[in-house]
Amino acid sequence: MHVSITHDPGPLRVTRPKSLPPDVADFTGRDEEVEGIEGISVRRRGSTVAVISGKPGVGKTSLAVRVAHRIESHFPDGVLYTDLRGVQPEPPGPAEIAGRLLHALGVPDDEIPADVHLRLDVYRRRTSELTLLIVLDNAADERQVRPLLVSGPDSRVLVTSRNKLAGLESAHRFDLETFPTRTSLEFLRNVTGRRFEGRDAQAALTVVEHCGHLPLALRIAAHRMLSHRGLRIADLAAELQNEHHRLEALAAGDLAVRKAFNLSYRKLGKGCKNAFRALSHVPASDFGPGICGALTGAGDAQSARTLRKLAEANLIEPSAVPGRYKFHDLLKEFAREKARKEPAAESSAGTRRMMLWLQHSALRAQFRIAGVFEVEQPAGSGAAMPSMEAALTWVEHELENAVAALCASESLGHPTDPVPLALSLCVVCETVGRWDEWATVCEAGLKASAGEGAAGLRAAFLAGKANIARYRREFAPALAYANQAYAEARTAQEPLLIADAGNLLGCVLRDTGRHDEGLPLLLQSLEIFERHEVKHEVGKVLYNLGTVHRASGELDQAIAYFTRDLAVCIETSDEAGAAETLNTLALTYTEMGRADEAEELQRQSLTRFSRIGNPYKVSMVLNDLALTLRRQGRHQEALALHTEDVEICRSVEHVSGEAVAHGNAAEVLLLLGRHREAADRAELAQARFAELGDEQRLAEAVVSHAPILFKDGRVEEAETKAAWAIEVLARFGDEKKIAATHQVLAFEYGERGMWQKSLDHAEESLRDGGRVLSAYARAASCLLGIRAAVRLGRDDQARRHRELLRDIHAEDPAVDLPLAEDLAL
Repeated sequence: MHVSITHDPGPLRVTRPKSLPPDVADFTGRDEEVEGIEGISVRRRGSTVAVISGKPGVGKTSLAVRVAHRIESHFPDGVLYTDLRGVQPEPPGPAEIAGRLLHALGVPDDEIPADVHLRLDVYRRRTSELTLLIVLDNAADERQVRPLLVSGPDSRVLVTSRNKLAGLESAHRFDLETFPTRTSLEFLRNVTGRRFEGRDAQAALTVVEHCGHLPLALRIAAHRMLSHRGLRIADLAAELQNEHHRLEALAAGDLAVRKAFNLSYRKLGKGCKNAFRALSHVPASDFGPGICGALTGAGDAQSARTLRKLAEANLIEPSAVPGRYKFHDLLKEFAREKARKEPAAESSAGTRRMMLWLQHSALRAQFRIAGVFEVEQPAGSGAAMPSMEAALTWVEHELENAVAALCASESLGHPTDPVPLALSLCVVCETVGRWDEWATVCEAGLKASAGEGAAGLRAAFLAGKANIARYRREFAPALAYANQAYAEARTAQEPLLIADAGNLLGCVLRDTGRHDEGLPLLLQSLEIFERHEVKHEVGKVLYNLGTVHRASGELDQAIAYFTRDLAVCIETSDEAGAAETLNTLALTYTEMGRADEAEELQRQSLTRFSRIGNPYKVSMVLNDLALTLRRQGRHQEALALHTEDVEICRSVEHVSGEAVAHGNAAEVLLLLGRHREAADRAELAQARFAELGDEQRLAEAVVSHAPILFKDGRVEEAETKAAWAIEVLARFGDEKKIAATHQVLAFEYGERGMWQKSLDHAEESLRDGGRVLSAYARAASCLLGIRAAVRLGRDDQARRHRELLRDIHAEDPAVDLPLAEDLAL
């Protein structure tokens, strides 16, 4: 068999070729990328490939041309450029491109074989003998690029592509992002030659934001200003405000953002095109395979592959969470344009599937996170949640989409009833501590349940608003919402709704010190829930009854209620409820002087809340555990917890919690002898509460500050502030805190030998037998009273306090106080 071999005349000797396009005169930014590409192109030995990828219009070609002009002197055999036209329906193959490059190198036509394989062989041999810089612009895929890579000594290939070319071997990758704001404004100034000052500066900022900081869009905006001298930057900013006409506005001559996007879109397969359009209906900022599958009707595995393909085409981009993606703003509007052109039935079917997926997923998350019970749902009707961790991950990733979809339900044409989604989201948001989203959900739920016959639903959402206000310590609106919820429940005439609303109203009345009004409502709710055997609701009422008895100083009754509630929470798998009860039970033990038992319960509570991921509850338990450690004299450990609490509160902008942590840290710092730091923290706590307008917490912070003022010798100031605090606490009916304040003053006056005042405040703390205080605290007040009475020679008063002390010890032998030493005072 005769084989014809093309004659190879040896190394080329031609004029050094250079076929680069002109450098971009107004090139802006990209310093890091320029330096990186230059570094591997000039300072490395051996052939090198750099791939510059990114979304349409991000400036890939401009960067490649800029770098090529800067480094061309390092390539004595030439600098070649060719457009691979990768976005065309049928881009040229590598053999055609190789022929083009061989022509540029001066190879005669008769020495370029027609056979594609032989042509590529000649290309490889010729380029292997040269030191070249080759720019392969606008590549379609790896198959088009791979045969064109060269192996010549110190040759370089710069490849640009809208695709990531992830399969290309041994390539250095530079994936371009849009400009930061400062660079966007600089680019706009460079292209227009204008400086934007005063109102124009704000208009310029609006323009670059609406351009999405995309270089192509910015260039078009600048060219429009240059070609229409009467067009002001403010006019352009106003025109770009309308997102539905934004793509239309971003066109100038043959430059158009829509055109650039469309070149990439038409290269997609049918499935990817369908997904790209459907994803424009995602209501929030990012998405994953689950919601993509709901919109398209595909499974999770297929959806994950589709998302990867769209990301490789740079039509979507990875978000901060691995496996999830987001749109550039202009690409999302382009996707919406495409979606608006598809049949209405197809679009509405996708949004309906998405809403149902979110609804069923939220219900599953509610059951996994809050426990209680679970209902059967159709297979594949929502995200799989085999565990609480899976449910919490879903909430972290999809809560924003669920809330946004709920709010957009009306604009989507009400594809499903939004109320079930709102009800589930209320429970989820409360459990994980997402207060802002919870408030949004309650408003959307109230709007959706505005018609007749929906009083029960309105009661549920009003209850949510009341609880949000309670958590934010806004008790006046909390009481108003709770009363409205109770009224709506009575209108509905459903016993369980009445019990639920009565339980809430009883809680708010308890919060505001109106225990006598709240207790009958709580007992009524308990009777109804027990009669209907609604165990998880029984547990909630038991908890609230426990808190009422604890506030009244009836600690044994409180513990009995809390213990029953804890058993219910465990039985119903209510992880959050169990964590809450463990901590409150621990606080009750602490008040009884049983700090070791309290610490163990609080650490269990902290573990549970940390697992759930509710930062507000974690903050609460850290604070309470620190107080328990203080009772054990472990002040350094307590201070560390208060410091950690401050950081957690700052991370979620929980100003009230941060102030509480500062106030308690001040008390510990005083105990550690770090007086100046204690004063600073105490003042910071008071300033925070004053800003919030939270008089009750401010009063508590003032009481905590009193010992520091006494230490400074500012006794009169301490007296004045303490009197104000007692007055405020009285308005809130907080008898326990009032008694504790008198106890603090009794101690501080006694330390300074002001015995009459010490005795007066000790007796005030024991008013009505001091029943609002724990046995441990009452015993401490008795000791203070005995000491002051002895110093004043008031034998009758000293004897009365001794008798009360014996009664306390007889009532609760756990109060182990050195009575003989105390009597000797």
